Amino acid sequence: MKYFEIFECERAVKDPMVCVTNLEDLKININRFRICKEFTSGENIKFFAKTEKSDGTPDDFLQNTEMVPIFSPRMREAIEEAGITGIQYIPIEVEHYNKEKLEGYCIANVLNSVADALDIDKTIFWNRKSDNGRLNVYVSSIKSENIPDNMDIFRLKYDERFVTEYSTFIVVSERFKSIIAKNKFTGIGFSKNRAE
Repeated sequence: MKYFEIFECERAVKDPMVCVTNLEDLKININRFRICKEFTSGENIKFFAKTEKSDGTPDDFLQNTEMVPIFSPRMREAIEEAGITGIQYIPIEVEHYNKEKLEGYCIANVLNSVADALDIDKTIFWNRKSDNGRLNVYVSSIKSENIPDNMDIFRLKYDERFVTEYSTFIVVSERFKSIIAKNKFTGIGFSKNRAE
């Protein structure tokens, strides 16, 4: 099977809504949604257009300054109907600049992680002095033979070689990608796996 890295803000609507969030005010680090663990806080998480200029039409993969994956209600419904698992849907409040609420949007907290899925020889890394010799992925290459059957969405399980202990990007299967294309969901694009 082929795998793809999700690109945010791709195939966006004209004049898209771009949200900021209250996560910092709630003392919730955005990396909390990159570690593949269930989120149990009862906090009232909000994403909102801070200015009139940043307000517009919301994408299905809602654009936000923190790059947190947020699905529209119809995108979530299509993913669930397809039987794709490994996502915790966290309800959030989404508001236009005029305080009008958008119902049904949720953070897509990816729970699946895969160890040894990164093809080190084919992956392109940033080479920065600030990384202290640790690996910082620029363009990933996924070894499809190391992905469990029927896993359509996951993050890479990093180890001590990497700059961070979490994966900032999400990898999806060709099946996931086809659901997005079939439904013409906006705000989301894909890179082809370099190993293919």
